[in-house]
Amino acid sequence: LAFDNLFVPRENILGTLGKGLRVALTVLDFGRTTFGASCTGAAKFCVERAVAHARQRVQFGQPLGRFELVKEKLAAMQAGTYAMEACTYQTAALIDSGAGDFMLETAMLKVFATETLWRILNDTFQLHGGLAYFTDQPFERMLRDARINTIGEGANDVLRAFTALVGMRDVGLELQSIRDSIYAPLGSLTRLSRFAGRQLSALVAPPLVPVRSPELEPDAAELGRLVKRLGRNVQRLLVQHQLGIVDRQYLLGRVADAATELYVSACVLNRLDARLREAEEPDAGVRLDLETGRYYLRTAGRRIRQALASLWDNDDEATTALANRLLGPGFSARPGTSDGEAT
Repeated sequence: LAFDNLFVPRENILGTLGKGLRVALTVLDFGRTTFGASCTGAAKFCVERAVAHARQRVQFGQPLGRFELVKEKLAAMQAGTYAMEACTYQTAALIDSGAGDFMLETAMLKVFATETLWRILNDTFQLHGGLAYFTDQPFERMLRDARINTIGEGANDVLRAFTALVGMRDVGLELQSIRDSIYAPLGSLTRLSRFAGRQLSALVAPPLVPVRSPELEPDAAELGRLVKRLGRNVQRLLVQHQLGIVDRQYLLGRVADAATELYVSACVLNRLDARLREAEEPDAGVRLDLETGRYYLRTAGRRIRQALASLWDNDDEATTALANRLLGPGFSARPGTSDGEAT
């Protein structure tokens, strides 16, 4: 279907003239939120089937569920599903609240949900072995259908770069302002003082992550420390690379992964806090949620620390060298530069 000089009546125009891209992007934001919901439903189904199979299937004289490598998969599947649902509800609530801009949150949700479902499906497939290939089982089709999720509504690699750059934007603008102030200090003493005061405060105490349940205060404090660590690393990257950070996609990917894990962790913590406050006496369901959520927070914290450490300790140069050797002449430069400017 092609449109050539098509007349659109004024009553059929969405939004204001010249702002059609914004309408399209808003539609994409809503669409990315639905990925969270659909992936959560599929993940719950996988967890249910995987647990049942691990209980019933006997290998080497005992049920699969007794083996540690199986337990590891089941725990990760349960925690990932819980986090996915918490993030979906939180992001949907943000949209319902009338927030003007939720593009960043929907992007992080979409990347997290689609990739978490892919891992859950892959583990479910592995636990079922050859049985998963039988067409009377749903997993073969589910695996194929889940793969497109990482491509549609914004490919995940693109959304990672977007997440990192948007997240760095405010810090970058402030650092640029401070840099300009250094060259004109007499007119910018107040600005420098405010920035210095904020940095001193950040060194003394991590950001507060509010919770009402005393039981979750240690988890909230740890999340605050991780937020502070991400902020310090982002500032260091921007000072080192300045505008060149736009093309440092190895680094952007790691920043985005850490930021996404922090956002999802905050959603998990918020959901746990609500569950504990709603329950007069924690029943088995609340206790399972608490154990599941805390398991996710613990493993996510480790992933965040690893992502931030790899900003400075990595094999990026070797990765680029090997890829360039495979690609041949003409690929040594980063996007937007010539080969002579690549270094």
